[in-house]
Amino acid sequence: MTGIPHAIGAKVLDACEETGSTLALFVQGLVEVRGAPRNWGRLFAQMKRVGNDTLAIAAAMAVFTGMVLSLHSGFTLRKFGAEEATSVIVALGMVKEMGPVLTAMLLAGRIGASIAAEVGTMQINEEIDALHTLGINPIRYLVMPRLVACVAMLPALVVVSSLVGMLGGAAVCSAYFDIGLRTFFDTAFEPMEGGDLLESMVKAVCFGAIVATIACRRGFQTRGGAEGVGRAITSSVVSSFVCIFIANYFVTRFML
Repeated sequence: MTGIPHAIGAKVLDACEETGSTLALFVQGLVEVRGAPRNWGRLFAQMKRVGNDTLAIAAAMAVFTGMVLSLHSGFTLRKFGAEEATSVIVALGMVKEMGPVLTAMLLAGRIGASIAAEVGTMQINEEIDALHTLGINPIRYLVMPRLVACVAMLPALVVVSSLVGMLGGAAVCSAYFDIGLRTFFDTAFEPMEGGDLLESMVKAVCFGAIVATIACRRGFQTRGGAEGVGRAITSSVVSSFVCIFIANYFVTRFML
């Protein structure tokens, strides 16, 4: 019987230790941001990578998400004669929830996995040890540019995703519920407040930091050759998803 509490306690301690190590890596990355003016080349390369690799997929995901959200909301509200409220539901849903969360998950699956694989491969090939030997700080060279790129670009991607999602919802409303585009957007933006937009941007910044930090942390932990790189990628994506959902709750609760 004592084995079960012991195993649970060990798991809890491991989780606390991993959380502390990840937070420490995040703080170290923030400290190195002061050296960003001397690393514009790597910064812009990472920002371009995040934007180019994610924008088209994020837009495609958002437009169909907005269309599905509009369909479900519209046909449900039609039963109560309130289908004109569909625009408000789609707009607030995309801006406050669907846009930030789904785009962050896409970032974790595409960019986060790539970062974990890249840093993990460097760890396996002892390239990170070589950086230490050359007097180069791996946090400044590897973590900081990726952290800044994800934090800076995810809000822009969320803005695009939210707008494209609303366009998809507007197209469905026009086709099925006789709500014109102008009427849709007039109704959608009327109840929207600055706090709603602020909540979306706060979530985007938090989620970008989560994805970059966890991906780099998993990369640094990589051991065991190609199999270890695969484990690092899987762990990075899954951990990012879980942390995104947890952070989404706390940011939402704090911003209410």
